[in-house]
Amino acid sequence: MSWPGGLPAAASFLGDFLPDEATTKEMALEHCRRVNAGELEELLKLYAPAVRFEDPVGSGERIGHGALRSHVRNAMACRVNEVPVAEPVGSPTGRYAAIEVTSTMNYLPNGPLMARTGVFAPPGDPETARIRIACVMVIRVGADGLIDDMRSYWGPSDVFLLEGSDQ
Repeated sequence: MSWPGGLPAAASFLGDFLPDEATTKEMALEHCRRVNAGELEELLKLYAPAVRFEDPVGSGERIGHGALRSHVRNAMACRVNEVPVAEPVGSPTGRYAAIEVTSTMNYLPNGPLMARTGVFAPPGDPETARIRIACVMVIRVGADGLIDDMRSYWGPSDVFLLEGSDQ
């Protein structure tokens, strides 16, 4: 893609490296695939060792593979399933991609924390209840071709408790 006047100034610090928009979008989709497959170590291969991430945005930034491993392991313990709602959206530089995702997971073990903070009332049967979260994940690819920043946007109004026939 050619831009009038050359590349946007935001891309200049990358030197000669400029991610391909299609590749960055594919990385967002691959994130979902690897989470769904329970491939924690394979998922980490998409991310830079010093990745910065926040899930959800506003909960505090965490840094590094160790923090990401712990976060994703916790989600996988809930049998999370991430379904892209639409194709990812790119950016002019190719560094960023955003994807709308619906995540569904078991209520246990993380649901009680959400219930305690008032996101929803505790379910009648915690063993069978599920949680659905509508979110937008934004990734940024660094000069090494790995995701160096991930932000997941969702709030209390995007979280739904699923019980009985709602599942």
